[in-house]
Amino acid sequence: MIKCPNCGAEIESNVTKCPYCGYINVPGAEKKYMDDLEDIKENLALVEEEPVKALKTGFSKGTKVIVWTVGILLALVIVYAVLLLLQTRDKPKLFLSAEDEAFASAYRVIAGEQLQTAYEDKDIEKMAQIYDKAYSEDRVSLWGDPHYETAYAASCYMKLQNCLPYLDKEKITKHEAEQITYYCFYFYYRAYGEDGAGIYDDIRDEEILPIIQDRLGFTIADMESFRDRVMDPPNVDRSKVYGIVKKYYKYYH
Repeated sequence: MIKCPNCGAEIESNVTKCPYCGYINVPGAEKKYMDDLEDIKENLALVEEEPVKALKTGFSKGTKVIVWTVGILLALVIVYAVLLLLQTRDKPKLFLSAEDEAFASAYRVIAGEQLQTAYEDKDIEKMAQIYDKAYSEDRVSLWGDPHYETAYAASCYMKLQNCLPYLDKEKITKHEAEQITYYCFYFYYRAYGEDGAGIYDDIRDEEILPIIQDRLGFTIADMESFRDRVMDPPNVDRSKVYGIVKKYYKYYH
């Protein structure tokens, strides 16, 4: 297990990206990329054997097999490259030049001051805006800021508000169910820490618990039975919460 350099969650060392904040895990991504290339090489080696087979089955048929195989492999390489680009283009930059580092440092100072003001005002929407803008638009990580966890919780809370209408649909997708469950579990186990307690504890008790019990069908006994599996004293292990989400979303399908 390693810690995500963006959000601090514990994640498997071989995953390509953090399941909570989407930050690209370079070693894991590189390993997958190299493994995929190795598979492609092995497939190409098999392709080289096709001309020999073609002599037995007919030149025309063997040529078609080669063309189709090479075409499929090239398509897979292109798709993988596009997916990697889409995963990284709107996330905090992985490698910073001196100029980028100077920009990021100045940005974090200003964003930190804005977060401090929003935190003192208990302005959840403003904290979410600061966090989301830094992360998605300006591609600067705020991890390490005193109110980072509280800002991340603000982003989760606002996303939860946007997701709740999914529950009114006739059929809810697996992805939609996982989103709602993760956000609710996040607040239930107080993953926002002591820094956000004064802001979110009432929300947890008055808003989140009714969603968990009345709309999602979880009981408090269910949630308590999961507690030991997601707690890494004195913090909540987000990776374990995510694992529970993927297993137990079926409660309200």
